[in-house]
Amino acid sequence: MRSREATPILSLCAILACGLVAGGCDWFSTMSRTEAIQPHETAPLPPPEHAVPLDGHPEFDLTTVEGLISNPMLADAASVERGEAWFQTFCVVCHGADGLGKGPISDKFPAIPPVAGAVRFSDAYLFGLITQGRGLMPGYARMPAPARWDVVNYLRSMDFGSGVTTTPATTGGAAGSPGGTAP
Repeated sequence: MRSREATPILSLCAILACGLVAGGCDWFSTMSRTEAIQPHETAPLPPPEHAVPLDGHPEFDLTTVEGLISNPMLADAASVERGEAWFQTFCVVCHGADGLGKGPISDKFPAIPPVAGAVRFSDAYLFGLITQGRGLMPGYARMPAPARWDVVNYLRSMDFGSGVTTTPATTGGAAGSPGGTAP
């Protein structure tokens, strides 16, 4: 009989002991008291060796872009038209519709350079400039890569008046080839 009387008391003691142990342990509350990590608190981890970037382009800056990438888009009427639409969306506010640096905000930022001065550079450099920006110009990597190439093709098609060449100083495409003009 004594074992039947001891069972409820032992059960109650066991429940009470579990409650005391559980209530006094820090490992149950670790999810509610976590250490916060602020954005940019630590440097990002470098990509693993031989990793392929999401956009398929190698890492570059404006000094190393030459020879790393080339214009894959044929500069046909469709590409130029798409490039014009992207230019109207992202570039006109600063550079103006004619590309001469007289956009709606040019009174706030008077040193906006005309696009005509940039077109003397290669397609790869223009792509890098659009992607990463320079000076006060922000980078537009949020634009899809084909759209950035279309903008390069559109810049090559713009008429800036006499004395301004839109032919790149270095590598460009031949007529009918990617980066070149359509036949």
